[in-house]
Amino acid sequence: MTADPTGPARWFAEEWTALLANVLESLAGERPRLECKATPEGATLEASSEELSRLHGAMWWWEQRFPLPGQPALWIGAPEQAWSQLAGRILGAAGLEDDSQARETYLEILQQSAGELARSAGRRWNRQIDAPGKQAPAAPAGGELYRLEAAFPDAAPVPLLLAITGAPQDPAQEAEPAEASRLAEDQRPHSKTFDLLMEVELPVSVSFGHVQLPLKDVLKLAAGSIIELNRTVDEPVEVVVNNCVVARGEVVVVEGNYGVRIHQIISRKERLESFP
Repeated sequence: MTADPTGPARWFAEEWTALLANVLESLAGERPRLECKATPEGATLEASSEELSRLHGAMWWWEQRFPLPGQPALWIGAPEQAWSQLAGRILGAAGLEDDSQARETYLEILQQSAGELARSAGRRWNRQIDAPGKQAPAAPAGGELYRLEAAFPDAAPVPLLLAITGAPQDPAQEAEPAEASRLAEDQRPHSKTFDLLMEVELPVSVSFGHVQLPLKDVLKLAAGSIIELNRTVDEPVEVVVNNCVVARGEVVVVEGNYGVRIHQIISRKERLESFP
């Protein structure tokens, strides 16, 4: 199927490509160059898959379906050379040279990037999306086809195939009332007094979660004690400024330092409600 350069299927392909780069950077400590292109007109999924299998090893497919209008699904196909090289880069960054963990590591890459794609699609279509992916025994029968190449600075590019099946539809164009109100607020002119405050420094912290404990449990804490927080490992962390939650995002590693990639800016109403 010929790719539509402006359609929602293209959005799925490009958004996953960007999110994959983020995941690889956070796990490997360096960002690869990723390029996603629609395959030439007339190219078929079967022929493209056979070509990559012949040149780079057997294909391994992953399927991610989305409960959205048109029932879109993302299919990710990687030949053995591609998934083993990506996984090896991450294992090497962790100081591990055990090839037996490559398959599990590649699955972790897929699960993280596909999970981020589900959250991104949820924001785009303004709904909660729970779309766990799974390994697929074979390629889909068809779909809008893309080819992706990932290249770390000191390694040869590795190819992957993306197929978007279903009939994905763009979200409705009308803005949500709350979002329209927030945008109107943000566009209001501010006063000169506000300009004077722009240089004021505020404490910024990142919250991984919190919990309340009875005093008797606090007194029992010792080195090695584990405190369970109220947030699961796949939930976004909160960026707190002056005791007010202003954004949510994911933890990343930048040149050996921890950081937070912002995914959501908190609305004014939520910011006010977050004050203790």
